[in-house]
Amino acid sequence: MTQDENQLIPQKAHRIICFKVGKVKRENLYEMTRKYWKVNVRRASLATHALAIVDGIVQTVYLPYRWYPTEDTDSLGRYEFDGEEDSESEYIGKSVAHLYGKSQNPIKYINM
Repeated sequence: MTQDENQLIPQKAHRIICFKVGKVKRENLYEMTRKYWKVNVRRASLATHALAIVDGIVQTVYLPYRWYPTEDTDSLGRYEFDGEEDSESEYIGKSVAHLYGKSQNPIKYINM
């Protein structure tokens, strides 16, 4: 497999939000991906796919269907989503390093 074959190439119709999640699991991957993000909720609500990124690689893909303010008192002003896992996604295992560049921001919007 060449470098290019392992890079995520987003489909034009997919509006993607990527989340760099920590290497140390505090909860399951879904919980780590879906909550406590400082996002532009109007923009995030347009996402058709939410990707969990660990070490620059897509670990899991979720199909978000609802965004709302968190009720966690330690994370007020942040948002979370509810969604379903897409375990058959072509994006799983793909690198997003070429999309992030040197950015330290844990959130990346693609096609939005």
